[in-house]
Amino acid sequence: MRTPIETEVFGNPNYPAIFLVPGWAMPKEVFHEVAKLLSESFYVVLANLPGVSVDPNWHKANRFGPNYDIDALAEQLIRAAPKPCWWIGWSLGGMVANYIAARRSSCVKGVISVASAPKFVASSDWPMGMAQETYTQFFDLVKQYPEKGLRRFLSLQTQGAQDPKALTKTLAGLQPKELIDPEALIRGLALLETLDVRREIALLDLPNLHVFGVNDALVAEAKVVQAMPSNPLQTIVSLPNMAHQPFLEAPSQFVALVTQYINDNTFL
Repeated sequence: MRTPIETEVFGNPNYPAIFLVPGWAMPKEVFHEVAKLLSESFYVVLANLPGVSVDPNWHKANRFGPNYDIDALAEQLIRAAPKPCWWIGWSLGGMVANYIAARRSSCVKGVISVASAPKFVASSDWPMGMAQETYTQFFDLVKQYPEKGLRRFLSLQTQGAQDPKALTKTLAGLQPKELIDPEALIRGLALLETLDVRREIALLDLPNLHVFGVNDALVAEAKVVQAMPSNPLQTIVSLPNMAHQPFLEAPSQFVALVTQYINDNTFL
């Protein structure tokens, strides 16, 4: 069975629509600040990935296990998104958004990925990803100690930020530990390990912006940008002094960048 996607909306539904998809293990609340800013000009819908929620009632009401098969996940998100709309995805969410934009472009006006490599885990033809051995060790940690694994991930993704301690505290405070779904963490990691959207990015035939933080400890910005598959409608922006979550590190700057890009690529 498919897990319902939990959503939250901001702004006027008559405005142009944006659909925001978070990264692994992170609830939609991570986007609250930028969603409020974006809602001045856009209708903003936030989505949770399957099994991730800060709402105890949602956990109780949800009778299905989290489904992270990429095609099933794509269909779940498409059903939850306004149509058509701009898709913005962070980290794993960016990979999924690129996958959907390439394969179901009729549902997408344009796609913006944030701190999102085309492939997260390294391979012989993608050496700039996380080493397989390192990823396997982290995966094993999450399987045995989900809360500890999540804390470790939060500390990794805030490395390179101007105030990593404050940012880690903010992220850790978003997800109550009693509402962490170990199955969602494991299935999400399994998808992150295998997902490869290099071909999809090369095939994108709609406006696509890829935003990176120069100081990102999880995505090797310089190497990834150099190796990014290209397409005629692609724009790549690297933000100095930013790490893995520029929308939290500099929300006003991020919103200005997104707003300008969407306005510049909206065709009447």
